Amino acid sequence: MRTTSSGWTTGRIVAVVFGGFLSLVALTLIGLGGTALAMGLNDDGYIDLGTDEYSHSTDTYAMTTDSWHADKQMGGLYKDLRITFTPDKGSDPVFVGIADKDKAQQYLDGVQHVTIHDSDSKGDDQSEHPGGTPKTPPGESDVWAAKASGEGAQTVNWSVEPGEVTAVAMKADGSSGLAGHVTVAAKIAGLAWVGAALLVVGLIVLVASIMYLLVRPVRRARGRAA
Repeated sequence: MRTTSSGWTTGRIVAVVFGGFLSLVALTLIGLGGTALAMGLNDDGYIDLGTDEYSHSTDTYAMTTDSWHADKQMGGLYKDLRITFTPDKGSDPVFVGIADKDKAQQYLDGVQHVTIHDSDSKGDDQSEHPGGTPKTPPGESDVWAAKASGEGAQTVNWSVEPGEVTAVAMKADGSSGLAGHVTVAAKIAGLAWVGAALLVVGLIVLVASIMYLLVRPVRRARGRAA
């Protein structure tokens, strides 16, 4: 076998490279596992989806999102959603709710409102729907799968179910004019367990790679001595 002047054989070099590769894989698994575990344990497992950067406002009676299939987001991994609406005027009683798309449209039928499609530093990309005042305050309607109302920031928690849903924000009394920030957070099913599993596997691979790097040269040295 070819040997360098320092005694490093080709086999020994390959062994060190392979051991180093195992160590790199182990550290990657440990990093991913630790991050997933921390995210799964922090804030009751909810992950902020980064939606509160921009303020939303309307002179109409309600703001709604585009409808979406929450059960199909992230490959169906979302378990729970948490939506918080924080009014710019903290004393304003506000309402936030989640409803099946058709039920939300049923309540908003004939009500002047806007649908917000996207937002950036220049404002909201939205569509306005003509109409008048709501027939009843939103909290009195039974169309909502989950709802919250009161003064200041209001948070609604919803366990994700199959179907197309819409989120709606309004003033609690159904009057016009609303401005504030929306924060959306999601809980991914089993994230903490996945993180713990990756962490354990990473530690096992790391120990194995260290043992490989330490033991293999000793065995080869003993073989040459014999």
